[in-house]
Amino acid sequence: MVKVYGSATVSAPERETVNVNRQLLAAVGIIGLALVVCCALVAQADFKGQAVVMYGLGSGEEEAASQGTAVTFETFKDNAEMVEKELGEEYYKTVFKELEEAEEQKKHEEEVDFAIKEAIAEHAILAEFAAGVAAKR
Repeated sequence: MVKVYGSATVSAPERETVNVNRQLLAAVGIIGLALVVCCALVAQADFKGQAVVMYGLGSGEEEAASQGTAVTFETFKDNAEMVEKELGEEYYKTVFKELEEAEEQKKHEEEVDFAIKEAIAEHAILAEFAAGVAAKR
């Protein structure tokens, strides 16, 4: 009998048995280790951070301003006689006059005027937008 290359019968390779339990155990082990590492990182993290002031609609600047006003003016409420006695009658008049004439105060007034003009323009844009939305309904 003559043998031709590749004509021999070949037995099928045996399939390796797959151990599902071992694979599941390995996956659970890796997930558990990752969970432990994450917990350790969170436990050592510093979440205090820095305070950030956000400006915009509803960011709370109005509340902060009202609190500042309350602290400023409520601190010396009902102590006018003591303050006048300690500082003199004309103290506030001269201080307020100096503040009124200060160059920095004029810059602040110009900035406020500019902000008011911007707010009026923004209000007009929003009103126009709202009118357009209402017309489409």
